[in-house]
Amino acid sequence: MTATADAHVTVDGDDAVRIPVPLPRDHGYETATIEEPFRCSGGDLIAEGWTGLAIQPLLLAADIPSETTHLQVEGADGFTVCVPIGAALDGVLAFDDAAADADAQPRFAAPGISGTRTVKGVRRLWPATLDPEDHPDEWEDLLLDEKADE
Repeated sequence: MTATADAHVTVDGDDAVRIPVPLPRDHGYETATIEEPFRCSGGDLIAEGWTGLAIQPLLLAADIPSETTHLQVEGADGFTVCVPIGAALDGVLAFDDAAADADAQPRFAAPGISGTRTVKGVRRLWPATLDPEDHPDEWEDLLLDEKADE
């Protein structure tokens, strides 16, 4: 399967950034590597680490609000996580040239974020400002209802 011709990741902010999917080889974005293994909920190793587009420069380019406390990451299927901005800044959007499913590209991963909360097929990153009494999980859609129906 291949990504649609207009597939992209949007990084929301005052100056939104649009990243094409698949990522061209001469993309010009800053890259980073997370040297930490990621495991799925069953305990199987997903990856020894991830290399991809560094999140922090993307957020700076998008000019997100300074009061941002969390980053919401949404996949093409609607799976959405809400990550503390401190953790997200060290994250990456990892593209895998060998992946058979282009629609699963890229994957969001960050140090300290469990493998079950990495997001495949990222299509949108957007800043959120949560109040201290807000619960980040209320801003997420882990598609649990759909999984329960399977």
